Amino acid sequence: MRVTSGAPQRGESTMRTESNRYFTIEQLEELAVAKYIEAALMPEGGEREELLQEAKRFASRARMKSWLMGEIGITPPRREYH
Repeated sequence: MRVTSGAPQRGESTMRTESNRYFTIEQLEELAVAKYIEAALMPEGGEREELLQEAKRFASRARMKSWLMGEIGITPPRREYH
């Protein structure tokens, strides 16, 4: 069994380290926005692209979760976040 500190290591995606954690739609949206902002402050390069990809994954998870909740009759508040 591998024990980690919970913080992502260099080059390790936040999404992968947090994949077993439950996130609300709002939390996923906030994570996406935070990653977009962090990427905007970075110079062009691989690290910036990695942050943008993470932001897109969080945003995608939020949209999927919102859609699935709508399918089962739970209507979460709609927000535009990018």
